[in-house]
Amino acid sequence: MKYSDEFTNFLVILGGFSSRALDLFRQNLEGRTIQSIQQLRRSSEDCLTNPDLCYENVARFKRLIDSVQYVGPVVAMSDNTKLKPRLRYSPTLGCIIGSVLSKEETIINTYSDIPNVINKIKSERAIAKDVRAYILQIPLPKFPPIVIALIPNKGNDNSKTIGQLHRKLIQEIAPQLGIHILSIGSDGAITEFQAQQSIIDIQTSKRLSVQEPSLNIHFSCPVFDNIGPIVQVQDPKHAKKTARNAIISGARLLTFGTSSLDKQDDAAAYRTFCSANFKQCLTHEFKVKEEMKGFAIYIFIMGELIDSYLNRNISPVERIRMALTSYFSLHLWHFHIKTLHRKYPDFVSIRHNFLSDQSFAILTSLCESMVLLIKAYRDYYPQIPFLPWLHGSESCEHFFGVARQINSDFDFFELIQMLPKISQFAKALRNKKLSFDKERSVREGMYTI
Repeated sequence: MKYSDEFTNFLVILGGFSSRALDLFRQNLEGRTIQSIQQLRRSSEDCLTNPDLCYENVARFKRLIDSVQYVGPVVAMSDNTKLKPRLRYSPTLGCIIGSVLSKEETIINTYSDIPNVINKIKSERAIAKDVRAYILQIPLPKFPPIVIALIPNKGNDNSKTIGQLHRKLIQEIAPQLGIHILSIGSDGAITEFQAQQSIIDIQTSKRLSVQEPSLNIHFSCPVFDNIGPIVQVQDPKHAKKTARNAIISGARLLTFGTSSLDKQDDAAAYRTFCSANFKQCLTHEFKVKEEMKGFAIYIFIMGELIDSYLNRNISPVERIRMALTSYFSLHLWHFHIKTLHRKYPDFVSIRHNFLSDQSFAILTSLCESMVLLIKAYRDYYPQIPFLPWLHGSESCEHFFGVARQINSDFDFFELIQMLPKISQFAKALRNKKLSFDKERSVREGMYTI
Protein backbone atom coordinates (compact mmCIF):
# COMPACT_ATOMS: atom_id res chain seq x y z
CA MET A 1 0.00 0.00 0.00
CA LYS A 2 1.27 3.48 -0.89
CA TYR A 3 1.06 6.10 1.83
CA SER A 4 1.09 9.88 1.36
CA ASP A 5 4.19 11.85 2.28
CA GLU A 6 2.27 13.62 5.07
CA PHE A 7 1.16 10.32 6.62
CA THR A 8 4.67 8.88 6.29
CA ASN A 9 6.08 11.97 8.00
CA PHE A 10 3.62 11.51 10.84
CA LEU A 11 4.62 7.87 11.29
CA VAL A 12 8.34 8.69 11.19
CA ILE A 13 7.88 11.40 13.84
CA LEU A 14 5.72 9.13 16.00
CA GLY A 15 8.34 6.37 15.75
CA GLY A 16 11.03 8.88 16.64
CA PHE A 17 9.32 9.63 19.93
CA SER A 18 8.35 6.03 20.72
CA SER A 19 8.62 2.83 18.70
CA ARG A 20 6.03 1.30 21.06
CA ALA A 21 3.55 4.08 20.25
CA LEU A 22 4.13 3.55 16.53
CA ASP A 23 3.58 -0.19 16.86
CA LEU A 24 0.36 0.36 18.82
CA PHE A 25 -0.90 2.86 16.23
CA ARG A 26 -0.14 0.52 13.34
CA GLN A 27 -1.76 -2.51 14.97
CA ASN A 28 -5.02 -0.69 15.65
CA LEU A 29 -5.19 1.54 12.58
CA GLU A 30 -2.79 1.37 9.66
CA GLY A 31 0.68 2.42 8.62
CA ARG A 32 4.21 1.41 7.76
CA THR A 33 6.02 -1.13 9.89
CA ILE A 34 8.92 -0.12 12.11
CA GLN A 35 11.25 -2.02 9.77
CA SER A 36 9.94 -0.06 6.78
CA ILE A 37 10.51 3.26 8.54
CA GLN A 38 14.01 2.23 9.58
CA GLN A 39 14.76 1.44 5.94
CA LEU A 40 13.49 4.89 4.94
CA ARG A 41 15.84 6.49 7.45
CA ARG A 42 18.83 4.47 6.27
CA SER A 43 18.24 5.52 2.65
CA SER A 44 17.51 9.15 3.53
CA GLU A 45 19.65 11.89 1.99
CA ASP A 46 19.85 13.37 5.48
CA CYS A 47 22.05 10.56 6.81
CA LEU A 48 25.69 11.49 7.37
CA THR A 49 28.08 8.73 6.40
CA ASN A 50 30.93 10.99 7.55
CA PRO A 51 30.16 13.53 10.30
CA ASP A 52 33.24 15.67 9.55
CA LEU A 53 33.13 18.79 7.38
CA CYS A 54 34.04 17.23 4.03
CA TYR A 55 33.49 17.62 0.30
CA GLU A 56 30.90 14.81 0.10
CA ASN A 57 28.59 16.39 2.68
CA VAL A 58 28.68 19.81 1.02
CA ALA A 59 28.15 18.16 -2.39
CA ARG A 60 24.92 16.69 -0.99
CA PHE A 61 23.71 20.25 -0.39
CA LYS A 62 24.88 21.22 -3.88
CA ARG A 63 22.72 18.44 -5.36
CA LEU A 64 19.70 19.88 -3.55
CA ILE A 65 20.14 23.41 -4.91
CA ASP A 66 20.91 22.07 -8.40
CA SER A 67 17.68 20.04 -8.33
CA VAL A 68 15.69 23.28 -8.00
CA GLN A 69 18.04 25.25 -10.29
CA TYR A 70 18.92 27.70 -7.54
CA VAL A 71 21.96 29.92 -8.12
CA GLY A 72 21.46 32.52 -5.38
CA PRO A 73 23.06 33.16 -2.00
CA VAL A 74 23.47 30.53 0.72
CA VAL A 75 23.61 30.99 4.48
CA ALA A 76 26.22 29.12 6.55
CA MET A 77 25.97 28.84 10.33
CA SER A 78 27.33 26.83 13.23
CA ASP A 79 26.59 26.39 16.91
CA ASN A 80 27.54 24.18 19.85
CA THR A 81 25.45 22.15 22.32
CA LYS A 82 26.03 19.70 25.16
CA LEU A 83 26.42 15.95 24.63
CA LYS A 84 26.09 13.03 26.97
CA PRO A 85 29.75 11.89 27.23
CA ARG A 86 29.67 8.32 25.93
CA LEU A 87 31.65 6.16 23.53
CA ARG A 88 29.85 3.96 21.01
CA TYR A 89 30.87 1.78 18.07
CA SER A 90 29.44 2.93 14.75
CA PRO A 91 29.06 0.09 12.21
CA THR A 92 28.55 2.69 9.47
CA LEU A 93 31.84 4.46 10.16
CA GLY A 94 33.66 1.38 11.42
CA CYS A 95 35.14 3.18 14.40
CA ILE A 96 34.52 4.25 17.99
CA ILE A 97 32.71 7.61 18.04
CA GLY A 98 32.03 10.06 20.82
CA SER A 99 35.62 11.29 21.15
CA VAL A 100 37.52 14.21 19.69
CA LEU A 101 40.09 11.91 18.05
CA SER A 102 40.05 11.45 14.29
CA LYS A 103 38.43 8.48 12.57
CA GLU A 104 41.87 7.12 11.65
CA GLU A 105 42.83 7.01 15.35
CA THR A 106 39.64 5.20 16.43
CA ILE A 107 39.06 2.78 13.56
CA ILE A 108 38.26 -0.83 14.54
CA ASN A 109 39.64 -3.61 12.31
CA THR A 110 39.43 -6.52 14.74
CA TYR A 111 37.68 -7.13 18.05
CA SER A 112 40.94 -6.79 19.92
CA ASP A 113 41.26 -3.17 18.74
CA ILE A 114 38.28 -2.07 20.87
CA PRO A 115 39.91 -1.99 24.34
CA ASN A 116 43.08 -0.43 22.91
CA VAL A 117 41.15 2.40 21.27
CA ILE A 118 38.99 3.01 24.35
CA ASN A 119 42.04 3.09 26.61
CA LYS A 120 43.74 5.55 24.24
CA ILE A 121 40.69 7.85 24.34
CA LYS A 122 40.53 7.70 28.14
CA SER A 123 44.26 8.26 28.61
CA GLU A 124 44.14 11.35 26.41
CA ARG A 125 40.93 12.55 28.06
CA ALA A 126 39.43 12.84 24.62
CA ILE A 127 35.78 11.99 25.33
CA ALA A 128 33.56 14.64 23.71
CA LYS A 129 31.29 16.75 25.91
CA ASP A 130 29.85 18.98 23.17
CA VAL A 131 29.00 18.80 19.50
CA ARG A 132 29.20 21.52 16.86
CA ALA A 133 26.62 21.49 14.09
CA TYR A 134 27.48 23.14 10.78
CA ILE A 135 24.47 23.95 8.60
CA LEU A 136 23.86 25.36 5.13
CA GLN A 137 20.52 26.84 4.10
CA ILE A 138 18.90 28.62 1.17
CA PRO A 139 17.57 31.90 2.66
CA LEU A 140 14.08 31.47 1.21
CA PRO A 141 10.87 30.06 2.74
CA LYS A 142 10.17 26.31 2.62
CA PHE A 143 13.78 25.29 2.00
CA PRO A 144 15.17 22.96 4.67
CA PRO A 145 18.45 23.59 6.50
CA ILE A 146 20.99 20.89 5.68
CA VAL A 147 23.43 19.61 8.28
CA ILE A 148 26.82 19.22 6.60
CA ALA A 149 28.87 18.38 9.69
CA LEU A 150 28.53 17.25 13.30
CA ILE A 151 31.87 17.71 15.01
CA PRO A 152 32.37 16.43 18.59
CA ASN A 153 34.50 18.59 20.88
CA LYS A 154 35.29 19.08 24.56
CA GLY A 155 33.42 22.38 24.85
CA ASN A 156 36.58 24.46 24.74
CA ASP A 157 36.76 25.32 21.03
CA ASN A 158 38.66 28.54 20.47
CA SER A 159 38.29 31.05 17.66
CA LYS A 160 41.19 29.49 15.73
CA THR A 161 39.53 26.06 15.68
CA ILE A 162 36.16 27.45 14.56
CA GLY A 163 37.87 29.75 12.05
CA GLN A 164 39.62 26.75 10.48
CA LEU A 165 36.23 25.16 9.80
CA HIS A 166 34.99 28.34 8.13
CA ARG A 167 38.16 28.56 6.06
CA LYS A 168 37.91 24.94 4.97
CA LEU A 169 34.37 25.49 3.71
CA ILE A 170 35.00 28.89 2.11
CA GLN A 171 38.46 28.46 0.65
CA GLU A 172 38.60 24.73 -0.14
CA ILE A 173 35.15 23.21 -0.66
CA ALA A 174 32.63 25.88 -1.71
CA PRO A 175 34.71 27.29 -4.62
CA GLN A 176 34.98 23.83 -6.18
CA LEU A 177 31.20 23.37 -6.04
CA GLY A 178 30.26 26.93 -6.94
CA ILE A 179 28.22 27.51 -3.78
CA HIS A 180 27.66 31.22 -3.19
CA ILE A 181 27.91 31.52 0.57
CA LEU A 182 26.82 35.04 1.49
CA SER A 183 26.73 35.04 5.28
CA ILE A 184 28.23 33.19 8.22
CA GLY A 185 25.86 33.21 11.18
CA SER A 186 26.58 32.70 14.87
CA ASP A 187 24.98 33.33 18.25
CA GLY A 188 27.44 36.07 19.24
CA ALA A 189 29.59 34.02 21.62
CA ILE A 190 33.06 35.58 21.88
CA THR A 191 34.88 32.68 20.19
CA GLU A 192 32.28 32.50 17.40
CA PHE A 193 32.50 36.26 16.85
CA GLN A 194 36.29 36.21 16.66
CA ALA A 195 36.18 33.27 14.23
CA GLN A 196 33.81 35.22 11.97
CA GLN A 197 36.06 38.26 12.20
CA SER A 198 39.07 36.20 11.12
CA ILE A 199 37.21 35.43 7.86
CA ILE A 200 36.19 39.05 7.32
CA ASP A 201 39.82 40.10 7.81
CA ILE A 202 41.10 37.81 5.03
CA GLN A 203 42.76 39.91 2.35
CA THR A 204 41.22 39.31 -1.07
CA SER A 205 41.77 41.04 -4.39
CA LYS A 206 38.29 42.57 -4.17
CA ARG A 207 36.15 43.76 -1.28
CA LEU A 208 32.54 44.86 -1.03
CA SER A 209 32.58 48.19 0.78
CA VAL A 210 30.43 51.09 1.92
CA GLN A 211 32.47 54.23 2.61
CA GLU A 212 31.43 57.63 3.91
CA PRO A 213 34.47 59.24 5.60
CA SER A 214 32.53 62.31 6.75
CA LEU A 215 30.34 60.04 8.90
CA ASN A 216 33.20 57.69 9.83
CA ILE A 217 31.54 54.82 7.98
CA HIS A 218 33.96 52.20 6.69
CA PHE A 219 32.04 48.95 6.22
CA SER A 220 33.59 46.17 4.14
CA CYS A 221 33.75 42.41 3.63
CA PRO A 222 35.87 40.13 1.41
CA VAL A 223 34.76 38.93 -2.00
CA PHE A 224 36.00 35.40 -2.70
CA ASP A 225 36.53 33.92 -6.18
CA ASN A 226 33.69 31.59 -7.28
CA ILE A 227 31.76 32.45 -4.10
CA GLY A 228 31.14 36.21 -3.87
CA PRO A 229 30.99 38.50 -0.84
CA ILE A 230 30.81 37.00 2.64
CA VAL A 231 29.26 38.91 5.53
CA GLN A 232 29.35 38.00 9.23
CA VAL A 233 25.89 38.04 10.84
CA GLN A 234 25.08 37.75 14.53
CA ASP A 235 21.76 36.03 15.15
CA PRO A 236 19.24 38.89 15.70
CA LYS A 237 17.21 36.98 18.31
CA HIS A 238 20.35 36.32 20.32
CA ALA A 239 21.25 39.98 19.94
CA LYS A 240 17.84 40.88 21.33
CA LYS A 241 18.62 38.82 24.44
CA THR A 242 22.04 40.48 24.65
CA ALA A 243 20.41 43.92 24.60
CA ARG A 244 17.85 42.88 27.18
CA ASN A 245 20.50 41.39 29.48
CA ALA A 246 22.44 44.67 29.39
CA ILE A 247 19.51 46.33 31.18
CA ILE A 248 19.93 44.03 34.18
CA SER A 249 23.74 44.00 34.05
CA GLY A 250 26.10 45.73 36.45
CA ALA A 251 26.56 48.75 34.16
CA ARG A 252 25.69 51.54 36.57
CA LEU A 253 23.68 53.66 34.18
CA LEU A 254 21.47 50.67 33.43
CA THR A 255 21.12 48.93 36.79
CA PHE A 256 17.61 48.21 38.04
CA GLY A 257 18.58 46.06 41.02
CA THR A 258 20.00 42.58 41.53
CA SER A 259 18.30 39.96 39.34
CA SER A 260 18.55 36.22 38.81
CA LEU A 261 16.28 36.16 35.76
CA ASP A 262 16.74 33.67 32.94
CA LYS A 263 19.07 35.45 30.52
CA GLN A 264 18.14 33.08 27.68
CA ASP A 265 14.38 33.67 27.91
CA ASP A 266 13.16 34.50 24.38
CA ALA A 267 9.74 35.62 25.59
CA ALA A 268 11.24 38.04 28.12
CA ALA A 269 13.47 39.55 25.41
CA TYR A 270 10.42 39.99 23.17
CA ARG A 271 8.44 41.70 25.94
CA THR A 272 11.31 44.08 26.70
CA PHE A 273 11.30 45.61 23.23
CA CYS A 274 7.61 45.32 22.33
CA SER A 275 5.46 48.41 21.73
CA ALA A 276 3.39 47.80 24.87
CA ASN A 277 6.51 48.09 27.03
CA PHE A 278 7.60 51.26 25.24
CA LYS A 279 4.18 52.81 25.90
CA GLN A 280 4.83 52.52 29.63
CA CYS A 281 7.51 55.20 29.15
CA LEU A 282 4.99 57.67 27.69
CA THR A 283 2.50 60.07 29.26
CA HIS A 284 -1.15 60.31 28.19
CA GLU A 285 -0.02 63.01 25.74
CA PHE A 286 2.44 60.48 24.22
CA LYS A 287 5.50 62.34 25.50
CA VAL A 288 8.38 60.48 27.13
CA LYS A 289 8.23 60.63 30.92
CA GLU A 290 11.11 62.67 32.31
CA GLU A 291 12.36 59.86 34.56
CA MET A 292 12.12 57.29 31.73
CA LYS A 293 14.03 59.12 28.98
CA GLY A 294 17.19 57.00 29.11
CA PHE A 295 15.31 53.72 29.23
CA ALA A 296 12.89 54.79 26.47
CA ILE A 297 15.73 55.78 24.15
CA TYR A 298 17.58 52.52 24.83
CA ILE A 299 14.66 50.17 24.12
CA PHE A 300 13.68 52.21 21.05
CA ILE A 301 17.17 52.13 19.52
CA MET A 302 17.75 48.46 20.28
CA GLY A 303 14.24 47.58 19.15
CA GLU A 304 14.83 49.38 15.84
CA LEU A 305 18.03 47.40 15.23
CA ILE A 306 16.44 44.02 15.89
CA ASP A 307 13.32 44.98 13.95
CA SER A 308 15.44 45.85 10.92
CA TYR A 309 16.15 42.10 10.66
CA LEU A 310 12.94 40.51 11.92
CA ASN A 311 10.26 42.80 10.49
CA ARG A 312 8.86 41.21 7.32
CA ASN A 313 6.96 44.21 6.00
CA ILE A 314 9.52 46.96 5.41
CA SER A 315 11.71 47.94 2.47
CA PRO A 316 15.51 47.55 2.31
CA VAL A 317 15.92 51.35 2.46
CA GLU A 318 13.93 51.47 5.69
CA ARG A 319 16.04 48.64 7.10
CA ILE A 320 19.18 50.68 6.38
CA ARG A 321 17.69 53.74 8.10
CA MET A 322 16.85 51.68 11.19
CA ALA A 323 20.27 49.99 11.33
CA LEU A 324 22.20 53.23 10.88
CA THR A 325 20.05 55.02 13.47
CA SER A 326 21.17 52.35 15.95
CA TYR A 327 24.77 52.50 14.70
CA PHE A 328 25.11 56.24 15.23
CA SER A 329 23.26 56.15 18.55
CA LEU A 330 25.57 53.47 19.94
CA HIS A 331 28.68 55.34 18.84
CA LEU A 332 27.40 58.67 20.18
CA TRP A 333 26.63 57.01 23.50
CA HIS A 334 30.12 55.49 23.55
CA PHE A 335 31.67 58.88 22.73
CA HIS A 336 29.64 60.56 25.47
CA ILE A 337 30.85 58.12 28.14
CA LYS A 338 34.46 58.50 26.97
CA THR A 339 34.13 62.28 27.22
CA LEU A 340 32.71 62.05 30.74
CA HIS A 341 35.49 59.67 31.71
CA ARG A 342 38.12 62.21 30.66
CA LYS A 343 36.41 64.87 32.79
CA TYR A 344 35.52 62.68 35.76
CA PRO A 345 37.84 59.65 35.71
CA ASP A 346 37.05 58.74 39.32
CA PHE A 347 33.31 58.53 38.72
CA VAL A 348 32.65 57.49 35.10
CA SER A 349 34.25 54.78 32.96
CA ILE A 350 33.44 52.70 29.91
CA ARG A 351 33.76 49.55 31.99
CA HIS A 352 31.15 50.58 34.57
CA ASN A 353 28.86 52.93 32.66
CA PHE A 354 28.54 51.42 29.20
CA LEU A 355 27.78 48.16 27.46
CA SER A 356 30.35 45.40 27.68
CA ASP A 357 32.90 45.33 24.86
CA GLN A 358 31.36 42.15 23.47
CA SER A 359 27.79 43.50 23.52
CA PHE A 360 28.92 46.71 21.81
CA ALA A 361 30.78 44.72 19.14
CA ILE A 362 27.78 42.43 18.50
CA LEU A 363 25.28 45.28 18.18
CA THR A 364 27.44 47.48 15.95
CA SER A 365 28.33 44.45 13.85
CA LEU A 366 24.61 43.84 13.24
CA CYS A 367 24.28 47.41 11.97
CA GLU A 368 27.18 46.98 9.55
CA SER A 369 25.97 43.56 8.39
CA MET A 370 22.54 44.89 7.41
CA VAL A 371 24.06 47.54 5.13
CA LEU A 372 26.52 45.07 3.57
CA LEU A 373 23.85 42.39 3.06
CA ILE A 374 21.60 44.82 1.20
CA LYS A 375 24.45 46.00 -1.02
CA ALA A 376 25.49 42.38 -1.70
CA TYR A 377 21.95 41.49 -2.77
CA ARG A 378 21.75 44.59 -4.97
CA ASP A 379 25.09 44.01 -6.68
CA TYR A 380 25.27 40.19 -6.81
CA TYR A 381 21.77 38.72 -6.35
CA PRO A 382 19.26 41.31 -7.64
CA GLN A 383 16.72 38.64 -8.64
CA ILE A 384 16.60 36.96 -5.19
CA PRO A 385 14.24 38.27 -2.48
CA PHE A 386 16.03 39.71 0.55
CA LEU A 387 14.80 37.98 3.72
CA PRO A 388 17.18 39.07 6.50
CA TRP A 389 15.41 37.05 9.22
CA LEU A 390 16.79 33.92 7.58
CA HIS A 391 20.37 35.09 8.10
CA GLY A 392 21.84 34.16 11.48
CA SER A 393 22.04 30.91 13.41
CA GLU A 394 18.40 30.20 14.20
CA SER A 395 18.30 26.95 12.21
CA CYS A 396 20.99 25.56 14.53
CA GLU A 397 18.72 26.38 17.49
CA HIS A 398 15.85 24.60 15.76
CA PHE A 399 17.97 21.57 15.00
CA PHE A 400 19.11 21.15 18.59
CA GLY A 401 15.63 21.95 19.91
CA VAL A 402 13.98 19.18 17.87
CA ALA A 403 16.76 16.78 18.82
CA ARG A 404 16.11 17.41 22.51
CA GLN A 405 12.38 16.87 22.02
CA ILE A 406 13.13 13.43 20.62
CA ASN A 407 15.86 12.65 23.16
CA SER A 408 16.55 15.17 25.91
CA ASP A 409 20.00 13.75 26.74
CA PHE A 410 21.64 12.32 23.61
CA ASP A 411 25.16 11.12 22.95
CA PHE A 412 27.01 11.62 19.66
CA PHE A 413 25.94 8.29 18.18
CA GLU A 414 22.28 8.97 18.99
CA LEU A 415 22.44 12.45 17.43
CA ILE A 416 23.74 11.02 14.14
CA GLN A 417 20.97 8.41 14.22
CA MET A 418 18.37 11.13 14.82
CA LEU A 419 19.24 13.18 11.73
CA PRO A 420 16.53 11.65 9.46
CA LYS A 421 13.95 11.95 12.26
CA ILE A 422 14.78 15.62 12.79
CA SER A 423 14.54 16.24 9.05
CA GLN A 424 11.12 14.61 8.84
CA PHE A 425 9.93 16.60 11.86
CA ALA A 426 11.07 19.89 10.29
CA LYS A 427 9.63 18.94 6.90
CA ALA A 428 6.21 18.24 8.44
CA LEU A 429 6.25 21.61 10.22
CA ARG A 430 7.20 23.51 7.05
CA ASN A 431 4.41 21.84 5.06
CA LYS A 432 1.93 22.76 7.84
CA LYS A 433 0.05 19.51 7.22
CA LEU A 434 0.58 18.33 10.80
CA SER A 435 0.15 20.29 14.02
CA PHE A 436 2.26 20.03 17.15
CA ASP A 437 2.09 21.66 20.55
CA LYS A 438 4.86 24.25 20.70
CA GLU A 439 7.36 23.37 23.40
CA ARG A 440 9.80 25.89 24.90
CA SER A 441 12.64 23.62 23.82
CA VAL A 442 11.94 24.53 20.17
CA ARG A 443 12.18 28.20 19.32
CA GLU A 444 9.09 29.88 17.89
CA GLY A 445 10.79 30.55 14.58
CA MET A 446 10.83 26.82 13.86
CA TYR A 447 7.21 27.00 12.82
CA THR A 448 7.75 29.69 10.20
CA ILE A 449 10.78 28.44 8.26
